[in-house]
Amino acid sequence: MSELANDIKKASLEASERTGLTVTHIAARRGARASLDDVARTAFGVSLPSSPKAVEAQGALIVWTGPDQWLIVQKDETGLDHYAELAKTFNGLASLVDVTDSRTIFRIAVSRPSETLLRSMGIDFHDNSFRPGDVAITHVSHLGVIVWRLPDGTAYDFACARTYSRDFADWLRKTMA
Repeated sequence: MSELANDIKKASLEASERTGLTVTHIAARRGARASLDDVARTAFGVSLPSSPKAVEAQGALIVWTGPDQWLIVQKDETGLDHYAELAKTFNGLASLVDVTDSRTIFRIAVSRPSETLLRSMGIDFHDNSFRPGDVAITHVSHLGVIVWRLPDGTAYDFACARTYSRDFADWLRKTMA
């Protein structure tokens, strides 16, 4: 667990590290995008986003991370190996990597980030620009970060390399101070 294990709470802004998740990176194999999408619709009831979007379906959050690439974020369940299930589901259509141990996901539980956070991100978080379900890939204090607004608009998630989670938590702490 990172330095943010002791959740940050200030005024109307609350940040925490998300734990108990399986995070799988999926990349469509060459020429398999249409078939992969068919299988995804059968498995999840939704298409894989083809633009910077995050969608919820069947207990999973599917986050676009680039052309023909996604993160699938799922809550851990006793006796269920989400990665193995996805590997069977997408067999031959996509390359999958379990990135659970290499990514940290932080959540800021607000419908709109603070002005300080807005200024330090370099992203227009205004509701007209960064709507529920939107995704951005950016840098925060020289750290690569994927940020998405939950599809219901209630919070923002930030995914960064676990190696930099302490640095991200420090940045977040300073930003929220």
